[in-house]
Amino acid sequence: MNDTDKAIELIRNAKKMVVFTGAGVSTNCGVPDFRGPNGLYATVGKRFNLPYPEAVFDIDYFRQNPLPFFQLSKEMFGEKIQPTIFHKYIAQVEAEGRLSILVTQNIDMLHTIAGNKKQIECHGTYSHATCTRCGKHYQLADIEETMSKGEIPYCSCGGVIKPDIVFFGENLPMEFYDIMQDPPEADLVLAAGTSLTVYPAAGFPLLYCKKKIPSILINMQNTQYDSYFDYVIHEDIDEFTKKVMKKS
Repeated sequence: MNDTDKAIELIRNAKKMVVFTGAGVSTNCGVPDFRGPNGLYATVGKRFNLPYPEAVFDIDYFRQNPLPFFQLSKEMFGEKIQPTIFHKYIAQVEAEGRLSILVTQNIDMLHTIAGNKKQIECHGTYSHATCTRCGKHYQLADIEETMSKGEIPYCSCGGVIKPDIVFFGENLPMEFYDIMQDPPEADLVLAAGTSLTVYPAAGFPLLYCKKKIPSILINMQNTQYDSYFDYVIHEDIDEFTKKVMKKS
């Protein structure tokens, strides 16, 4: 039995699976990753005339010039962007009662659309928003039309309405820090589509690796933490998921 087959068996037999996902799980549905060879940061700086690529998600830069963020956000919406086979499979795992927790770095809401409820969106979400001036809360439906045009949504007070995603310079939600202090029980940790470079989020799956709980990393590129995992699969995530579903 090779490593791929062993990883598949672990996923099939897991009863308390912890899943950690990054941008790589959404690339097959048209959402670019961030740090891959053809990722968002490789192009966004020139496209939006940014001083540095990460500025599009930097809270200080956003306060000065929010337009590039909303121009980019326009690409995050649309009927063509739908959950992948992997998203649907993780929702199936939850429906079967085998998911301990899903922690995602992604802001694309695709896990939610697929059906996952037992999740922590540790970098926030587009599903709701807050006025940066008066603090009034909004739902995505309130600003989606404006955002779909790549325009800035404004509150009645004149403030910019910012989706509740976590920018560089902002804190992650408290629920993330809570599970870092008291990680849920698990018999398998599956990290998928992540370069494991953005902290503190990337530290979460490594907690389980350090506890010697069986672990799998699925990512197209090598990461600096490959050696922490029992099995490392460098393969398209959806092609791998098809093998898991076929053998289930």
